Amino acid sequence: MKFFIKTLIIFALTLAIAGFGLFNNGAVAIYVASYKIELSLNLLILLWLLSVVVIYYLFRILINIKRIPNKIQRARVRNALIAARQRLNFAGLHYFEGKYRSCYDNALKSLKREASKDNKFLAYMLAYRAANIMRDEEKENRIATELEQFNEPKWQLAKHLLIAENFYNHQLYGQAIDHLNAALQLDHRHVPAHRMLLKIYLHLANYSKAYEMLEWLLKNDSLREYKASKYKARVIGGLFAEINDTKELNSYYNKLDKNEKSSFLYGKLYFNALLRIADYATAIDFLERNFKDNSLQLVYVESLLTLAKKVEDAKLLTKLLKLSEKAFSANEQDPAILLTLGVLNYRQRNLEQSRIYLESSLKIKSSLDATIYLSFVAEDIHDHALFAECQKILLTNIRNFN
Repeated sequence: MKFFIKTLIIFALTLAIAGFGLFNNGAVAIYVASYKIELSLNLLILLWLLSVVVIYYLFRILINIKRIPNKIQRARVRNALIAARQRLNFAGLHYFEGKYRSCYDNALKSLKREASKDNKFLAYMLAYRAANIMRDEEKENRIATELEQFNEPKWQLAKHLLIAENFYNHQLYGQAIDHLNAALQLDHRHVPAHRMLLKIYLHLANYSKAYEMLEWLLKNDSLREYKASKYKARVIGGLFAEINDTKELNSYYNKLDKNEKSSFLYGKLYFNALLRIADYATAIDFLERNFKDNSLQLVYVESLLTLAKKVEDAKLLTKLLKLSEKAFSANEQDPAILLTLGVLNYRQRNLEQSRIYLESSLKIKSSLDATIYLSFVAEDIHDHALFAECQKILLTNIRNFN
C-alpha cells in the first residue's frame, strides 16, 4: 500500500512538472565575470530539485556511516542476549531432564549478558535447585548469597518455597517451617506449602499441627484419595497415641465419617487410646454400640479379653460379662470368647463356671492366658491335681521359650 501511494505521488509530481514546463517559456540568464549562461526556467527548476534530492541522500549516507559503530555494538549486545536466553532455556530443559550439573552451568552462563532481572532471578533459582539436588553446599551458599539481592515482592513467594524445600531436604525442619509460614502469609491458599508443612509436622510427630494441615488440604480437595487415606491414618494414629483426655479424643473421633468410624483401623486406634487412658466405661460403651458391626468384630473379640483383665469396677464387669455372653451366643467355638468368659467369671468369683469356660477354650486352642487363669481357679478351689497340671504346662512353655 505504501509503495502504491509513493508511486502515485511521484506520478502526480511528474505530471505537475511536465504541465508546468509545457506552459512556461521563461529563461534565466546567469552572468559570471565576462560569461553569460542562459538556461530555461524549467531546466533550472529541475536542476534545483535534483540538487536537493542529492544533498538529502548524501546527508543520509553520512549519518548512517556515523551510526555504523553503534549498530555493530547493538547487534553484538542483541546476539549476546539471544545466546544468554538460549543458555537459560537449556538450563530449564536440562533441569527437567535430570542433567543438574549442566543445568547449573548453563544457568550461571546465562547471567553474563542477561539484562532482565526477572530472567536473572529465574537463572539463580534453577542454579540453586540444581546445587541442592547435587548436595553441593558450597554452590548452594554462593547462589543463596546472590539471591539476597532480589527483594521485590513478586519474587518473595518463590524464594521462600525454594529455600524451605532446601531446608526440608537437609532435615532442618524449624527453618523450613519459618519459610513456609512466610510463604503462606503471602498466599494463604498455597497448596504445596500446606503439603510440605504436613510432611514436616509428621516427621516432627507434631500431630495436632499435622491435623490442621490435613484438614485444610481435605477441605480444599488438594490430596489424591490414596494419599489422603494414608496421611489421615498416620495423623489420627499419632493423635490417638498421645491424647490423654477422653473429651479431646472424642472430638477427633467424631470428626471421622461413618465409614471410617466402622473401619477396623480407626476402631482399633480409638479403642487402644481409651485403654491407654484407662477410660474403661467409654471403651465398653464403644463395644456396645458396635456389637453388630461386622468390620469391627476382630476389634470386638480382642477388646473384650483386654478389658476383662483390666476392669476393676463391679458394674463394668457385669456389663462386660453380658457383652461377652452375646458374643458367645453368636460364636460358641471361639477360644478367645471362651477365655474372656473364663476370666470374667473368675474376676466375679464364679469359679466353677470360670473353670468350664477356660477348659473349653484350651480344648479348642491352647494358650498361656487360659492356662494361667485356670491355675488361679484350681488354686482357689483347692484342686491340687489341676493346679499341678497347669504348673507343669507353664514350666514346659517357659523352657521352650528359653
